Order: sequence, then structure tokens, then C-alpha cells
Amino acid sequence: MSVLVNGSPTEEFYPKRGLRQGDPLAPFLFLVVAEGLTGLVRQAVKADLLSGITIGRDELQLCILQFADDTVFVCEDSFRNVITLKAILRGFEVASGLKINFHKPKLAGINIHRNDILCYTKTLNCNQTDVPFKYLGLEVGGNPRKKKFWEPVLSKLKASLSVWKGRFLSLAGRICVIKSVLTTVPLYYLSLFRAPISVCKSITSIQRRFLCGWGKDTKPISWVSWENMCKAKEEGGLGLTDIRKFNYALLAKWRWRWLSDEGGKWKELLKSKYGIDNESMHTPVKRQSWWWRDLHRVCREGKGDGWVQAEMGWKLGRGDRARFWEDVWIGNTNLKTLFPRLHSLSHNQGQRVKEVGVWEGSVWRWTLSWRRDRFEWESELVTELTTLISRATIKREESDLRIWERKIMGVSR
Repeated sequence: MSVLVNGSPTEEFYPKRGLRQGDPLAPFLFLVVAEGLTGLVRQAVKADLLSGITIGRDELQLCILQFADDTVFVCEDSFRNVITLKAILRGFEVASGLKINFHKPKLAGINIHRNDILCYTKTLNCNQTDVPFKYLGLEVGGNPRKKKFWEPVLSKLKASLSVWKGRFLSLAGRICVIKSVLTTVPLYYLSLFRAPISVCKSITSIQRRFLCGWGKDTKPISWVSWENMCKAKEEGGLGLTDIRKFNYALLAKWRWRWLSDEGGKWKELLKSKYGIDNESMHTPVKRQSWWWRDLHRVCREGKGDGWVQAEMGWKLGRGDRARFWEDVWIGNTNLKTLFPRLHSLSHNQGQRVKEVGVWEGSVWRWTLSWRRDRFEWESELVTELTTLISRATIKREESDLRIWERKIMGVSR
């Protein structure tokens, strides 16, 4: 490497002291090295030296979860696993040159005798903790439906404010603080858990008090309703965020991520645990997690398609994913709603678009099938349906793509 001095590079030299703290390459290099820890765990599982937990009907094996420098090991209750973990950490320490502080990790047991936990902690020379515990700033094992779970969020919000901020900031300044601080502090929690109504009201109360005059001895008076303040500026509002709607929108993104082509361990876990496919989140499983039940409630699953599903559609490719009658792939409404009579007579219910037509050379021809001959007025509906779907463009090479903006789907532009 070389150093730029007044825009000109100096003579090249080889670095000999490694990367110092603060170097932009340091985090990336650490992630590359930390991947070696996952490799060691995989080899230990493959050699039957370490046994993780098995999840769901697909028997998904889970042993390690990593996010940057935060790592969680999940193993069955056995002294052999503890010895293997210590060997893995020691081997990683020698191979990478990183020093592992064994006093910093904590060990938690679920349905394990306390004496066994004490023995394991002495073997690993680490501390003991209980469930729930914190990981990545979130409480693992807690109940998000209780207000106690959200107390750290409310405490952070109150700690972010001080008396002078309300007294010496203008109205525009307080609006900026609400948008940049008071809305972003609970963002992490709101993006994962459904907040109770009382918590949403508490967050809104803090924001409203700060906007109307934080730090005053007397209770400030709000001359405009909070609902109007949350409206867009074009509608006469201040563009503030409705916490409850914001929470629902953030949770609905999990529904969108599930239906998208994005991969991830969390998808594999849900598929194995609840037995769901790529196109649905409906599940008959009775014993569900709080998170899973709240996500269904937010998206209103089980009551029709739900509001999230209703706002989605398809950009048509070869018709391999979009359903002909039930999904929105042309126009703004599905064909089942536009032509309910024809849907009841169709043999193509539940079929994909590609199954309702054939390629004749380079030309696509629709092959609609009916249960009986149509009446004259029904034939007029068939003509109208054929005219509509003839506007769609079928592509042989591209797969159907799920999109949010339904106005442009399936129609040649």
C-alpha cells in the first residue's frame, strides 16, 4: 500500500502490524474470520461430535447463529457438547489469533437441572444467565404482549429527551427530533414484535408532550388531534408517524419477505416448524409462537387473503406462479372478482396461468375450459374476458415476479 500526500502517492510498502481499530477493512476482515467458526461447527456436527436441536417435520438442524461479533450456540443438554464447544472455541482461538474472553459469554438452560448448568458453566469458565435473556438488544424468550417487555424502549425514549430540548427548540426543531429520534428509537422492536395498544399510546403520549411543550411545569394543551398531525403535509398535517400503523407496516414486511425470492435460515425454520409452502403462510398448527400468531393477526390471515395479500400482485412472466382466477396479474382486480359467474363455471379454478393456455410455435393461445355450454349472456362475458387477457404478454424465459404496485401488472407497456 501507499499513502497519499497532497494528492500524490508515496513509495509503496508492506504493512506489518495488521489492521488497527477503526480501519474500514477491519469489520469485513472480522466477518471473513468469523465464518471459520461456523465452518468448525459444521465439521463437528458432521463428525457427530456436536448435536444441535432439531426443529419441525423437516428435522432442521440448528447449532449456531451469528450476526457480526454476536454468536449464539444452541445444543442439546449433554456434557459431551460442552466439551466439544470448548474445543471448538480453543481451536478457533489458535487458528485465528483472536483472544476469546471466556468470562464474557453466558450460558442459559431450558428445562435443565440447575446443578447441570452450574457444572457446564465451570467447565466453560463462563457466567450463568436465565431465560429470557438479551441478544442483539432484544429480549429472547419474553412475552411481547406484556407491557413489561417494552419498558426498555419507553425508558430509552424518555432518556433521549431532556428539559432544555423542549424549552429551547422551535416547533420545527421539535418535529425534526420526533421524526429522527423518537420514531427511530423503538424501530428495532417495532419491526419484530406487535406492540400492545397501551405501549403505542405511551409512545404517542411522549411524542405529543414533547411537541406541545416538553419541560413545562403545566400540562401542555394539544390544540390539534394527533390523527391530523400524522397526516401528510399535502393534507394539512405535519407528516408525523402513527406508531400503531407504523408497527403493522413493519411487521407486514415479513409477509412480503416471505413471499419474495429472498432466502434465509428463518424461512427454512418456519417451513419446517409450521409446514408451509412458498406461496402461503396459512397453517393449522395449534401451538404457535407469539410472533407467528401476531403476524397472522396483523396481516389478517385466515379472513380471506388478508390486506397484505390483497395489495400484492404479479408481473407476468411465463405464468408459472400466478393463479389465473385467484391472483391479480392483469389490471387491478383478480378475474374471480371481475367475472364471478365465469369463475363458477370454469374447470381452471386454482390453476396457474401457464396451465390455461399453450404455445403454438411462437404464439400463445388461451385454452379456457368450462363445465357446460354457456348461455348467450354468459358468452358475452367470455368475449369480454378473452379481450382482457389478450392484452397480457406471456414470456417463455422469465418467471412470474411478485410486486406491490398492481397498476402496471400483466399489461404491455
